[in-house]
Amino acid sequence: MVRLSTIALGLVYGLSNVLGVVADTATLTDPAIDGAVNVGFPTVNITAVLAEAENELGVNGTVTDNLPADYGAPGTTISARDLEKLQELRKRTFGNTVFGAIACLSLKILFPSKTAAVGSSNYAQWNNPSFWSSTTYMTPMCVFRPVSADDISCAMRIIALSQTDFNVVGGGHSAIKGWANAEDGVLIILSGLTGVKIKSGYAEVSTGERWGNVFTALDQNKLMALGGRMSTVGVPGLVLGGGISYLSNNWGFVADQVKNFEVVLANGWVVNANAGANADLFRALKGGSSNFGIVTRVDLYTWPCTKGVYSGQLYFADTRDYPKMFDAVYNYHTVGALQDTQTHLISAFVYVGALGMHMGAFTAFRNVSVPDGGPALKEVLEINPAVTNSSTLQVRPYGTQAIELGSGDMNGLRQDMRDFSVYADKELYKELFQIWNTTMIPKHGSKTGFMGTIAFQPITIKAVAAGVARGGNSLGLEGNTKTMGIINLTHQWADPSHDAAILASLDEIMTASIARAKARNAYHPYFYLNYARKQDNPIGSYGTASVNRLKIVSKYYDPCGIFQDRVPGGFKIPGL
Repeated sequence: MVRLSTIALGLVYGLSNVLGVVADTATLTDPAIDGAVNVGFPTVNITAVLAEAENELGVNGTVTDNLPADYGAPGTTISARDLEKLQELRKRTFGNTVFGAIACLSLKILFPSKTAAVGSSNYAQWNNPSFWSSTTYMTPMCVFRPVSADDISCAMRIIALSQTDFNVVGGGHSAIKGWANAEDGVLIILSGLTGVKIKSGYAEVSTGERWGNVFTALDQNKLMALGGRMSTVGVPGLVLGGGISYLSNNWGFVADQVKNFEVVLANGWVVNANAGANADLFRALKGGSSNFGIVTRVDLYTWPCTKGVYSGQLYFADTRDYPKMFDAVYNYHTVGALQDTQTHLISAFVYVGALGMHMGAFTAFRNVSVPDGGPALKEVLEINPAVTNSSTLQVRPYGTQAIELGSGDMNGLRQDMRDFSVYADKELYKELFQIWNTTMIPKHGSKTGFMGTIAFQPITIKAVAAGVARGGNSLGLEGNTKTMGIINLTHQWADPSHDAAILASLDEIMTASIARAKARNAYHPYFYLNYARKQDNPIGSYGTASVNRLKIVSKYYDPCGIFQDRVPGGFKIPGL
């Protein structure tokens, strides 16, 4: 194992992209993270593994005949030129089924206990139960459950050479079919990558974790960090899409408070991306989604939280409170959130079909250890004293709020999430609620399992500035001069036969709502990626400058376009 300086490592990695030759493994002392870290990939004769799989399948030489003569030797990898040849071979000969079979059998040979084929007990356990929404269920040819970055490194070399389709799932909290699953290809599930290690000023979080486990570990150490607001959400997807936190008003998006990403690149290399090493990749990952590699660990900055926070949920069952609620929401977005950046407010208006009931479900948060909402939340807490008195507001360990909010979440229903953005506008907020309420509830409110939500979430100029202060992200919000409101529509129902009608109504609402926002000169083009529907191109909404940066990073770190071409789902970088 060779010790390389940052400069030498960059040189060797650059040569690997051009010549297809890299050092076998190396360590690097990175000043931005503690101690020595592994880079490179483990020595495994991938050619021999592929050849064995081809022989068992009776398709000898399908992949291996087109490899460089010395590919299987230690210290070699594939180059862009070689993969171009493989692409042509793939087009002329076989479909994805054969290449998927080669990849899956190769993984089974190399990782027998970590690879599950269709029909096996592990396959049934690892596939669909991992997903929040039944709209995302698919049938991959095999499921691969790695437990380390080295496992993924080997898998990526097999996948890149076999040219099969693949996908990666963290928490699986998406409603879009194909966004974290694969039909006939390889599904890589990250649930085997677990662990939260507390360091000095930050925590190393493996990307198989969900936020509930992360926050429990932080609470045990009297710490807090930016993360998901529901315990059931997975770590990687939320961070790579930006991520909104209870602490965002003060410290920006979750991605803004990442210290380091550990990433497996398309060529199998395991690298770190932070402010001092691979800084262009570091910024790209902060909102650029799954376009550059498989993130296996996220290092999050932490802060002391010795006495807890003041937070809880308020449930308004009387619709006569709604006018006051909209006043309070608007005033919080435009005044309160700017005055007290230690606060956060989720304002959700819900219809529960089984009960035939409208309800305001507000989550109030303030980073103080006394039962005081302060002036920023005062108006919300005074809407209805009876509601406030019966709320779950209390001084509590930081992570328990996410656990409370996630306690009612369940897998297996039909789900849809979507969003759009506006500038804060009280009358517009009311009109958007009415468009939603008069369209969805009469048509679909009585359908089995139906529950619908429209939520209003602020992104203040202070939250954006916090991201700039950390070196910037990929979201393209720099320069905003007033509060944005992200309008989030979330719906669930039970019967697949209702999909078409419900989705058509939601499309109608989106069209009417955006038109109304534009008519009031309050529309903002940004789509928050973690809520966006398939057709809304959130990465394109980041603006030309950000998209151009992402293109450059993608071409450098994934020159063969593996994550653009071989991953069927996910939001891609436009123009690549």
